[in-house]
Amino acid sequence: MPLSKALVGHGIFTEYSVNNALSRFARYGAPPGAPAPTDAQRIDRFIHALKDMGISTVWMQLFTTNHPDVELMDGPDHRGLRSALIAALNQAQIAWAGWGYCAGANSRRDVDLIAKFRDDLHMKAFVIDAEPHDDGDVWTETDFDTLTAKVNGLFGAENLGLSTWPVLQLQDSATNPVIKYMQIAAPRVGVFAPQVYWMDFPGDVHYAQFAYDKYPRADPVAMTRLVIDAWQGYRLGPPLVITGQAYWQLAKIRKEGGTPSAESMAAKIYQFAKHFTSWSQIVGLNWYHAGLSANTELSGSMSDEMVAQIAAGQFGARPYRAA
Repeated sequence: MPLSKALVGHGIFTEYSVNNALSRFARYGAPPGAPAPTDAQRIDRFIHALKDMGISTVWMQLFTTNHPDVELMDGPDHRGLRSALIAALNQAQIAWAGWGYCAGANSRRDVDLIAKFRDDLHMKAFVIDAEPHDDGDVWTETDFDTLTAKVNGLFGAENLGLSTWPVLQLQDSATNPVIKYMQIAAPRVGVFAPQVYWMDFPGDVHYAQFAYDKYPRADPVAMTRLVIDAWQGYRLGPPLVITGQAYWQLAKIRKEGGTPSAESMAAKIYQFAKHFTSWSQIVGLNWYHAGLSANTELSGSMSDEMVAQIAAGQFGARPYRAA
């Protein structure tokens, strides 16, 4: 069967409550001095922004490791807002999928959550976010096998994706066999979505295994090619949806070895749009993420310049691999 339209093409993640993305775009296209928008206007403006950026899919976060419903995390109950957004997306013919961070310790809980959201929201597609690592999110092969098998049973492979690390061998170890986990998942998912947060990568961490002359330093196109090449080497089967970076977080980035600002991260989107050519090797490109209510110099997502660069990049019209 063909892959769900909610999994392929040009898309975007929402992080935590949908109120975040709606607040980020609350005044998108509004005239100066316009009164505070209603919820209906915020939804309309968000959809307007999606269309301007050529975005045809939204991956909507539903739960976290510590909270079973992100619409109840910050006090107000935003479940009605989520339902209104879903109705508006359906009306606008913008496909959507749910997603949630599935931790090893919560794997049995998460299956039940996903099933409940499927039924309550009439959800047709889902993306598992699983990032096994030795520093806290510890999995067993049995738990990973059980979760992916049961979620596959809820949706079928053509409606199921898995978002994870960009370069598996950098995480893989005897105690964290992440490549083995992805081999377990491969026959059960329609797409893998490696998180290619290019920051100032490729960098030293990559050059122990990848050639500098083939993947130049601090180049978003090189980083994306590196990830695609790495995944082709795993020979897992399902095609890739690349997750591009539309956020900045200077404290975290400095810790990881680079110092890109909001302006430089927007410039990387421009660079990616101008120079990336490997469209036939991927079935989609998603941006992480649709933003929060306020951006600062230190952290944020979807700056005005990023929105402009994504719109100008015409990513919705790129020649992706047929799904």
